[in-house]
Formats: sequence, C-alpha cells, structure tokens
Amino acid sequence: MRRRASQGRPPGERGQAMVEFALIIPILMFVFMGVMELALMFNAFVGVNRASQNGAHLASVLSNQPGADCFILTRLEGDVSPPMSPAHVKWVSIDYTSMAGNYPYLRQKWDRTGSTECTLPDGTTTTVPYTLDAVSDYPPDQRCSVLAGCPGLDLPRSTVDNIGVSVNYEHYWATPLNALYGFFAGGDNKWTFTQRNIFRMEPTL
Repeated sequence: MRRRASQGRPPGERGQAMVEFALIIPILMFVFMGVMELALMFNAFVGVNRASQNGAHLASVLSNQPGADCFILTRLEGDVSPPMSPAHVKWVSIDYTSMAGNYPYLRQKWDRTGSTECTLPDGTTTTVPYTLDAVSDYPPDQRCSVLAGCPGLDLPRSTVDNIGVSVNYEHYWATPLNALYGFFAGGDNKWTFTQRNIFRMEPTL
C-alpha cells in the first residue's frame, strides 16, 4: 500500500520561502516610501502654486491700498496648510512684471523672518512673520491700477500693472529615504522650489 504524500512543504522549501520574503520586504518598503514621498512632494508643489495664485489674485484686487502686502502674506500663511507648513516658506516676492514673468521691473521681497506691523486702510494694525529684504522697490503706493496709466510714479506706466506673487518653499523629506539618497548622491534633506503666478491688476478709470 502506497503512503500518502505528507501535507505541507518540506522544511527546505519553507526556509527558502522565508528567505525570499525577507529579501522582498526591504524592496517593498522602499517602494512604499518612494510613493509616499512623491505624493507629499506633489502635494507641496500644487499647494504652494495655489497659494501663489490666490496671493497674486488678491494683489491684483488690492492694488495700491495701504497694508496690501500684509493682506497678501496673511492669505499665503493660511493657504499653506497641512501637511505643508508656513514655517517652510523661505521668502515671498510681489513683483511688477511682464505678463510672461520673464522680467520683473520692480520687486517687493519679503523674507519669512522676524515680524512686520502693517497699518490697514481702516486704521487698525496687523503683524505678519515677515521682514522686507534689501530688494524692496515696489511698495503699494508704487503700484498702478489706473487704466490710462500712472505717469506720476517713480517708474511711469502707460497702463495697469501685471502683478506677480512668487513663493519660495522648502519641502523636507518625510521618510528615511533622504538618508539613502544622500549616501549615494550627496542629496539634501529638503527640496526647494519657487512657484509664481501673475495677474493683471484690476483697473480703475
């Protein structure tokens, strides 16, 4: 009478399966962390772009109102929401620029350090966690929202400004992959990028 085949894998095959599993787990972990990092980076890229877009639209509406920059910076702070952090904004630039954005004629650059108090049109004040950079020649009173132009400004204009808002942001790696990347390629633990959007200022007659 023939013996029935024993159930289950022989010990050798079970050991081989465990070795294969142990080899594949690190690869799966790297893939998972890579997908996670790409998702967070893409979220930061899109989120900062949206913050820049909203800031530029607000700048085009506020035009030359007193305290306009504080309104814009406050809006940016609110738009850079979790999992992003406003603390990772390095600087914000409000520019009078060509519509293509290839050349800024005037620039009001704000570094996210210290704090600045602004007086608003209603006489109240607000404080933002930014200070003006040395490159600052485009304050609100030098912005043109008149359709026929502003010949009385320091830089005369024949029509309304194209106003752009650029946001420089540092995205930090969330997983240990940056250590591996740094080991092989000398990489950093962060990715720095700038997003810019431009709007034509809302004209007045």
